[in-house]
Amino acid sequence: MNTEQLIQAMAADTQRTRPLEAVLPAALVATALLFGGIFLLLMGVRPDLGAALRHFVVVLKTLLPLALAVGALGTVLHLSRPGDRPGPWRYLLVFVPAAILLAMLAAGAGLAPADIGAEVFKAGIASCVTVIPLISLPVAAASLWLLRRGASIRPRLTGAMAGLMSAGAGATMYSFYCTDDNPLFYGTWYTVAILVVTLGCAHAGGRLLRW
Repeated sequence: MNTEQLIQAMAADTQRTRPLEAVLPAALVATALLFGGIFLLLMGVRPDLGAALRHFVVVLKTLLPLALAVGALGTVLHLSRPGDRPGPWRYLLVFVPAAILLAMLAAGAGLAPADIGAEVFKAGIASCVTVIPLISLPVAAASLWLLRRGASIRPRLTGAMAGLMSAGAGATMYSFYCTDDNPLFYGTWYTVAILVVTLGCAHAGGRLLRW
């Protein structure tokens, strides 16, 4: 049996015993809701959430990380099955950063550099870059544990996509608490928090998902 046949056999065996396409989405939703819900229960949803969601930039603050999580989920499932064709989910990984960049450019248009700086560097930075990774951590741990049952031949990239998926879910939950609605703020600091989780999971994936 050559290497390619071995990979296919492992992937087929994994799908028979515990299909990741069923288990991983459920684990993502369950852990994100559990730990994000605990955070929101302790800290509270922003009091003006209903009124705030009438504004498009506030809706984007929730929808964009959610779309990122969905795109990364589809991609990580593809990476866990060697020989599987990449699905359309990967396009979300291009669309979301482009949409964030456009939203930031629109928000900053016509503002003086000092005003842009004032919108970016607000008091909520520490909360954002701390809480999003904390919510994401148990989601990422569960995802990496489940992905060990797959047969990824690119463990570092698979780990990175698991981190991106987890951080997108964490940022989605955090957005219901966050009152900083300017894309200049959340486009900057949500991205930083998501990158921290993604890079950490890429490193972990390189170790845990190697076979």
